Amino acid sequence: MLASVTLWQKPTLLEGAVTMGMLFTLQFVVGNLHKRVPGVTRLVDTRRPLLMDGTEVLCDNLRRANVTEADLRAKLREANVTRLEQVRAVVMESTGDVSVLHAPPDAPPIDKSLLAGGRNGAGPRIWIARHRKCGDEGSSIRV
Repeated sequence: MLASVTLWQKPTLLEGAVTMGMLFTLQFVVGNLHKRVPGVTRLVDTRRPLLMDGTEVLCDNLRRANVTEADLRAKLREANVTRLEQVRAVVMESTGDVSVLHAPPDAPPIDKSLLAGGRNGAGPRIWIARHRKCGDEGSSIRV
């Protein structure tokens, strides 16, 4: 709607104001339903893809999330990962940000509640597909 108003030859101020009002109202309604109705939460929230599980790069998830291995390596460097053994998990958040969870290899395992999502942090909302490892295709990320 907003695009059509901006693309009209001569949109009026009233048309633009009505369109913006409709968008704000829709956002308000969906936001409130999202907080109060669990079914809406499942429809509106996206599952967060797990891009790496430990040192294992999940190629299918990278492809579905439109993330290249070069982007993944850049995020690992940005998180100051110096060895792949430090990586516990790499998750693409619902906002599009990539979170790298890393620790020394001898540290305790990752708390699985950190990978939970959904309402009040309960329930797994991580998208895990382990059909094929990237290393099977000659991946440049290796352990």
